[in-house]
Amino acid sequence: MSPDPKIKNILLLSLEDLNDWIEPLGGHPQAHTPNLNRLAKMATVFEHAYAAAPACSPSRTSTLFGQAPWRTGMYSNQQSWALRYPAGGRRSIIGQARDAGMETIGAGKVFHMGLSGFDTEDWSQFFHTEIDTFSKTSKAAKQGLLGPRTDFGALPNSAPPQSDERNLEFMKTRLTRGSENKFWAFGTFAPHLPFMARQEFFDLIKPPVEHPPGFHGKAFDPDDLGEFNALPPSARKLVQRQIGRTVYRTGEYQDFIHSYLACIAYADHIVGQLLDQLESQGLLENTMIIFWSDHGLQFGEKLAFHKFTLWERALRVPLMVYHPDLPARRVTEPVSLLDIYPTLQNLLGLSSPHPFDGQDLMPLTRGNTGRGNAISMWERFTSKPVIESHMAASVRTEKYRLIRYDTGQLELYDHEVDPFETNNLITDDVVSEGSNIEKVCMELILQLPADPEPPLLKSNVPKNLPTRKPGERGKTLIH
Repeated sequence: MSPDPKIKNILLLSLEDLNDWIEPLGGHPQAHTPNLNRLAKMATVFEHAYAAAPACSPSRTSTLFGQAPWRTGMYSNQQSWALRYPAGGRRSIIGQARDAGMETIGAGKVFHMGLSGFDTEDWSQFFHTEIDTFSKTSKAAKQGLLGPRTDFGALPNSAPPQSDERNLEFMKTRLTRGSENKFWAFGTFAPHLPFMARQEFFDLIKPPVEHPPGFHGKAFDPDDLGEFNALPPSARKLVQRQIGRTVYRTGEYQDFIHSYLACIAYADHIVGQLLDQLESQGLLENTMIIFWSDHGLQFGEKLAFHKFTLWERALRVPLMVYHPDLPARRVTEPVSLLDIYPTLQNLLGLSSPHPFDGQDLMPLTRGNTGRGNAISMWERFTSKPVIESHMAASVRTEKYRLIRYDTGQLELYDHEVDPFETNNLITDDVVSEGSNIEKVCMELILQLPADPEPPLLKSNVPKNLPTRKPGERGKTLIH
């Protein structure tokens, strides 16, 4: 199966909307992630890994097909991967593994867009269960101030298993002793909104809940426009502030953060169950694990809530690679989720269905250095007075982050002295000619995509998708 004889199986494991708060990345001081700590102690931890886009669909499409948004034109969650890659082509990393003769077994959120992001040709087996729905719990939700799937709060410990646990039970039955030539892909919905978990996971985070790192001891205030007004106008257009304003005015800002931390603890529990199963079945001896999240999440930094910006907390993600023959290691050089596909391609000896935009991570897991930087892109529509597309791109080096908007406006942050990006080195869009700042900007701008693909707008969702009966809790879509 593999040019690496030690690797008999692959587990591609993802958590939805998990930012850099986890303990192995030294994020939020109250994050409770003992199982991710456990994985970090035996894996290569990429301390500065970044999504190619700060949204689920374009990020997952880029990761699973190995091509950047500026090549595919996939920038928003309203776009399904099938706009670019017609179903049946087996061009994803999962489809390529199946073409190479591996048995591909999946459950949970792997691709985006629910069943419209499901391709029978990629999978030997796949288990799908409905996303959970909950009664309104928070004051903000009960008052109708939040969107239909935006809520947060504790469930009773007697609550039935959530969808991630139902998917987990299926996957555990497939992680069995003696497995070889298996490609398992498993993704949780947690800690995505709604931030709902059983009380036992809330109890792991003792109040009072601290503000996110980077607030420098200040309390969150949606009306504190100091840092926000220092941003260029194009940056301010990307910021979604409504959730923050709402939970602040209902007095639930810390409850909101507490709920996210509880959902991280719940997702970590799921990871622990998978690691236990692999260990009990003797599979850690011959299975490679790639653990990742599709993008980060913001909780009031620069007044932004949700994702959909090009700042550090929206783009930085956990990424760990476990190889049974390699020691644990930490890598500080910037890497991209785009690197996952070429890493697996080389490891498994797969063919190349199209050009890739990432690089093989394995040299870094073996202690080598010297590679490129991480580039990300985002696109936002405005509808007033007419529909317009606004594009922005970012490059992250070990020292700097540069963001360039389609208006030409820039942001530049020096991460050696400003890890939370509070001081934009570009003031009033004026850069002194011949200055060091100008030299840095020119060097980094040259690394950005010069002619990105325009966004794909035409809806072209695959037809004849698998269906389920109303109320059906779980279904094996492929046997």
